Amino acid sequence: MRLFLGSFAHIEYLKQIEHKFKKIVEGKWVEKENIHLTYYFLGEVDDPKSIILKLKEIRYKKKDIPIKGISFFGHPPKILYAKIDDKEINKLHKKILKKLDFTDDKPFISHITLCRIKRVRNFTNFIQTIKIFDEKTLGYMHLKLALIKSELTPKGPKYSILKEF
Repeated sequence: MRLFLGSFAHIEYLKQIEHKFKKIVEGKWVEKENIHLTYYFLGEVDDPKSIILKLKEIRYKKKDIPIKGISFFGHPPKILYAKIDDKEINKLHKKILKKLDFTDDKPFISHITLCRIKRVRNFTNFIQTIKIFDEKTLGYMHLKLALIKSELTPKGPKYSILKEF
């Protein structure tokens, strides 16, 4: 089964954000119920028992973290995301890597994907629209680590929590 470690989030203004970008961006928007932060993508795992055992004793500070502002990855833009930055997220990511004895090939940048961009119609308008949401609190994420199963379907991924830590 396809698994990742993450925390689900709530973005209060998702429809408004999507509406503002509608004429500027072509892409696949993440469904409201699938909004999350990924700490580590595990990929195909036959038996998650060893992962659960290793993470069973993980300790971290559970708290609500504000989601503030929007940005993007890629040139041209490929991912539109909500910004979430807190030292507890980074600490938890490091603890996960240590407990599972994993390394990250690339730097961890905490973010919440909103849209997988196929095309930006007008880059200037795109940047101006991002600035509208600069430093605006869009929602919150409760820092709660979960082992999540990702089932790919023709209508998009379906996520289900296998275990919370």
